[in-house]
Order: sequence, then structure tokens, then C-alpha cells
Amino acid sequence: MLLPGAEPFAYRGGSTGVLLLHGFTGAPREVRPVGAVLAAAGYTVLGPRLTHHGTRPEDMFRSHWRDWVASALDGYYLLRDQCQSVVVGGLSMGGVIALYLAAQHPVAAVFSMSSPMRPMLDSMDWRSRYAGALGYLVPFSPKGEPSPGADPDHVAYDRYPVRAVAQLRGLLRAASDALPRVQAPALVVHSRGDTGVPAANPDYIFNHLGSATKDQFWLERSGHIVTEGPERAQLFDHILRFVQAHAPAAQPARPVSSSPATP
Repeated sequence: MLLPGAEPFAYRGGSTGVLLLHGFTGAPREVRPVGAVLAAAGYTVLGPRLTHHGTRPEDMFRSHWRDWVASALDGYYLLRDQCQSVVVGGLSMGGVIALYLAAQHPVAAVFSMSSPMRPMLDSMDWRSRYAGALGYLVPFSPKGEPSPGADPDHVAYDRYPVRAVAQLRGLLRAASDALPRVQAPALVVHSRGDTGVPAANPDYIFNHLGSATKDQFWLERSGHIVTEGPERAQLFDHILRFVQAHAPAAQPARPVSSSPATP
């Protein structure tokens, strides 16, 4: 059973599709505001729910990081079937998966927001290296306090499933190794106010991308969930201009949502 607000979303628009991916323990709602802006500009937008997210934290005990990638890949192929080109983007772990997909599949452009990479992997608490085994003894790890100004309606699990942390580490290793194979135009977004993912991570992503065209965009006052932060209007405008520069929309959008909730 889905948590309220954890539904996937879709907007039907022109012949350019945008795949938007949410973060670890999160839900599609956290990237939906970006999708609404892109849809209004004429893009076909899809925000899938990654496997074992948006239900119960216990469901993530069964997760493998390739399950999350497979969920994203299903969305990618759905857009490829309906659109002439596809842009991929995501928040936090969703950005990691977006970059991983872009390293292996044709995309018009890729963007990541607040995404960790190898520096985060290297700086994790030493116990995380044994999360796969420790998770049987300590199933959950508490989350910290929300960032100042965080959306009170944010949809996510209230604790980390420890066994899934081991899978997150596997994903970070695979995506870090894949960065040089990313050739599409890339945008790396991060906030200096992000206390969860240090600034060394976007720098690592930017420096290791194989893309000939790449850009970094820094926010100053937002927390980790930049799509819900005080600078979101500035963020959405920058993402829209980036996508328009590399994958123009073909026609006005006709929003069609898979959920009755408004973005």
C-alpha cells in the first residue's frame, strides 16, 4: 500500500521526454515540482516510484541497488517509446541513478541535484561498510532533524533501513566508476547549505564526467531537498533553461497526472 503522496506522476507533452528520479527513502513528490515546470514548457515528463519506496521502510530490506536502476530504466524505455529524445535528471540518489543511466544509454542531457558520489562513500561512518550484516541486528537507523524550512508535507520514510544502506554504497561505487562514460551535456546542482552531502561530491561529479559540455550551479540557502527549498524558483528556472538548450520541447504540454494531487 502506497503512502499518501507517494504516487508516480506523468505529464503528456511534446516529443522530448524528461525522466525525473527521486532520492533514497523518498518519493516522486519531491521531484514533481520540477516536472510541473518542465511540463508547462511543453515537455513530456515521467516521475516513477523506485522499487520498495513509498510503502513501508521494511520493504527496503529486500532492495538491491539494481532494482532501483531497473525502475528508472523502465521509465526511460517508456519515454523512449513515446518521445524522440530523453533527458534524465534526479535528486540525491535519483541524480546518481540518472548519471548511471546516462553512462549506458543515449540521452539528450542529464542533470543531478544534491547527489552523493565517491567522496560520500569514502566519508560514511565505518559501520556502513558492514551494513548488510549489521542490518539483521539493527534494522533501522534514525534520520536527523529536517533542514530549516523543509517542506512539512515531504513524503519519505522516517528512518533508514540499514540493509539498504549497503545497497546505496554499491550504487555509489558503480556510478562513480561510470562517470567518465557520460558523454551527454550535464548539469550538476548543489547547495552550500546541504549538511547531508558535502560539497566535495558535486565537485567530484563535475571533474570526473566525460561530458564535453557541463556546468555546475550552486545554491546558497537551500538544504538537501533543493526542490522544496527557498531557492526553488531559481533552481527550476536554471534547469528549464539547461534542458531547453540541449533538448527543445516540440509543442505545448497537455498535463495528464497519474495522481489526483496537484504538483
